[in-house]
Amino acid sequence: MVRLPPDWARILANVDYEKRMAIVAVAPGGQLIAVARYDYDDEAKEAEIALVVQDHWQGKGLGTILMTELLQYAEAKGIRRFRAYVLAENRRMLDLLGRLTQVLERHTERGISSLLLARRPRPESAAP
Repeated sequence: MVRLPPDWARILANVDYEKRMAIVAVAPGGQLIAVARYDYDDEAKEAEIALVVQDHWQGKGLGTILMTELLQYAEAKGIRRFRAYVLAENRRMLDLLGRLTQVLERHTERGISSLLLARRPRPESAAP
């Protein structure tokens, strides 16, 4: 998509801290460099999750931090199932989701993988 439609921009920019949440990362100069977000679907009983990290900031662990925080926040709100749509060739994102979640279902069609996920339980040693 070359340009984000205005109605999409409004939807993505607004959170309600319950069913729609976003966690952002900002560079020291104030520039937005990454966002992890979810949008809960009452009918499907799952939240669609997404992550975007600017190219220059990829590979530094930022995506892992943001997605971990997002999943923890969602679970604190009672959300247990997640859906992600990932380009089948996006190994980084697929690997990240594989580390942080359990893949319950995976379907790939036309180069896009649809993943139904649940967050992996924290190891006992990581519990507070």
